[in-house]
Amino acid sequence: MGLLPPYLDPALPVADRVADLLGRMTLPEKVGQMLQLNAKEGVRHLVEELHAGSILHASPERVLEAAALTAKTRLRIPLLVAEDCIHGHSFWEGATIYPTQLGMAATWDTGLVERIARATAVEVAATGVHWTFSPVLCITRDLRWGRVSETFGEDPYLIGELASAMVRGYQGEGLADPTAILACAKHFAGYSETQGGRDASEADISRRKLRSWFLPPFERVAKEGCRTFMLGYQSMDGVPITVNDWLLGEVLRGEWGYTGTLVTDWDNVGRMVWEQKIYADYAQASAAAVRAGNDMVMTTSKFFDGAQEAVAEGTLTEAEIDAAVRRILTLKFELGLFENPRHPDAALQAEFIGSAAHAELNLEAARRSLVLLTNDGTLPLEGGLQEGGDGRATGSGPRTIALVGPNADDAQTQLGDWAGSSGQADWLPDGQPRAMIRTVLDGFRDRVPADWTVAYAPGARILDVGPDPEGEFFPDGQPRPEVVVPAAPDPALIGEAVAAAEAADHVVAVVGDRIELIGEGKSTATLELVGDQVALLDALAATGKPLVVVVISSKPLVLPPSALGAAAIVYAANPGMLGGTAIAELLLGLIEPTGRL
Repeated sequence: MGLLPPYLDPALPVADRVADLLGRMTLPEKVGQMLQLNAKEGVRHLVEELHAGSILHASPERVLEAAALTAKTRLRIPLLVAEDCIHGHSFWEGATIYPTQLGMAATWDTGLVERIARATAVEVAATGVHWTFSPVLCITRDLRWGRVSETFGEDPYLIGELASAMVRGYQGEGLADPTAILACAKHFAGYSETQGGRDASEADISRRKLRSWFLPPFERVAKEGCRTFMLGYQSMDGVPITVNDWLLGEVLRGEWGYTGTLVTDWDNVGRMVWEQKIYADYAQASAAAVRAGNDMVMTTSKFFDGAQEAVAEGTLTEAEIDAAVRRILTLKFELGLFENPRHPDAALQAEFIGSAAHAELNLEAARRSLVLLTNDGTLPLEGGLQEGGDGRATGSGPRTIALVGPNADDAQTQLGDWAGSSGQADWLPDGQPRAMIRTVLDGFRDRVPADWTVAYAPGARILDVGPDPEGEFFPDGQPRPEVVVPAAPDPALIGEAVAAAEAADHVVAVVGDRIELIGEGKSTATLELVGDQVALLDALAATGKPLVVVVISSKPLVLPPSALGAAAIVYAANPGMLGGTAIAELLLGLIEPTGRL
């Protein structure tokens, strides 16, 4: 039996192993290593024909299939498996889903955020995923933007500190730790400086504004050792970030000395051809992307032929491709994937995913994320209750709570974006398991004294989805996505809620938004409550009963004048799986409100 090639010798320095492997690779194999491809439609073609270096959006079954196929390739270079694990292992059934970044930010607690990221990494690593596209360092600048919930808010210093805490949590004690996953700072840079609040539009930013606001958080996480950066879709001054030499070369690689790996966002290279139209074909776009310093090209499969064509034409050198491949291979060797590919491990999954310890941390995070905005003394209800030892409060006699509103018992909405049924993954159509989630209704039923009654009425609907009034197709023939249609008023629903309120001692209304109104490509023209929610609050206020309003939403929303007279208002962001328990505890006085905007 012959000696193993040097790149398979773990005793050698990483740089030597990379150099040996690189010297053995063909040009197609090198270009393939730069590809990160969508595994939704299958993995065989990606591994066997495109030599993909990384996959994303791979269902659990596809992760295993891809690993088996990779083991049969000529050089057996392991795949980097990536996923959007944004506030927990977003698309793994039964994983722990924490408050969104906006909710985490309200804790102002770097230690807590680091613990959330560490617990997430332990769950993610057990499933064969090595890389999360988190944290988000975008700055909220326009509340109409669809991705507000993914941010830590609007303060660059706070963003830098909380994002660095997430990096420490994800990457642990170093990449050799089998529970470490790669962190990814995104979207570099200025992506959230939208035009009119519209997602992924041209970013009209001066370099002074970039340096004052948008760059400091990224510089902070670069110094923290965040191993990967993701580049935004957008252009600045007509130049896509993907090929912005000043930003990538002069600032990131030059001034900051960043040596980590750069990944494009979704089809950035293709976007320069079909949307931004600054290159005539994929050979030109691929050459420009490589020369600008991009390492991993996300979901642009035509890069495979485009980069090779550019080399054949002489507009791109193989040495320029080598520089990118060297960084990718270095990550794989430092993660130890050649010795331990970190495939899914059923025993570790059973031990850690959705564990009791992680649920406890999740409840702590939810409690700390809640912000009491106004209170006339009505909260805590009954002047504050004591926990009775069984999880329930103890009271001084029977009471009735009227719990109303469309978000009072909407489990998946409570989780927010990037969480199972939010639309990015198709293998969890019904979202996370209902039994793991405690809505506000569940929370009150679990926590009120045994002799209290919780009367529930949804009171209003928020929306439906329907065809775009502009037509079924765009001018280029592509299908138009469905659009939100505000739900029509339903006097019967409001009447039921008002009757419950009039018969109750306490009234709690839970309003907000839904996943159809938020997220990538889903910016809104209004911040008003959608559907019949304003009419519901008006009707509840007219009863004269003290009204507590809880807002579960991905962003701050405009409440109607009737809410200004509410006894108390609580902002809950999207508080995660156990958010309903935390909200009930806060209103009952079992915990103190500590969250801050």
